[in-house]
Amino acid sequence: MPGQIRSTINANPPSNVLVGTTDTVVVAENLSRQGLILTNVSSSTVYLALMGMRSTLHAGIVLLPNGGSWTMDEYNYNNSAINAIAHGAGNILSIQEFIY
Repeated sequence: MPGQIRSTINANPPSNVLVGTTDTVVVAENLSRQGLILTNVSSSTVYLALMGMRSTLHAGIVLLPNGGSWTMDEYNYNNSAINAIAHGAGNILSIQEFIY
């Protein structure tokens, strides 16, 4: 059931996505998602928007350069798409998604 965390989870293979100066879907909607960790491994700040909303500079969840991260937990849990934008082109966002 969506929104209910189950006791057994698995991990999708880790992945990376490029984030640039335009709003981009970085994690697609996934009804099997049970957890998610996003890490900014680039030198520019990255901004996230949840629930499939458009991301904008200087708003939303801020991932600072060189290791800023965000972890989905029971208080911000969702299965929707996540969008991102950055100050510069070619920024790498590392993704680890957990599924049931």
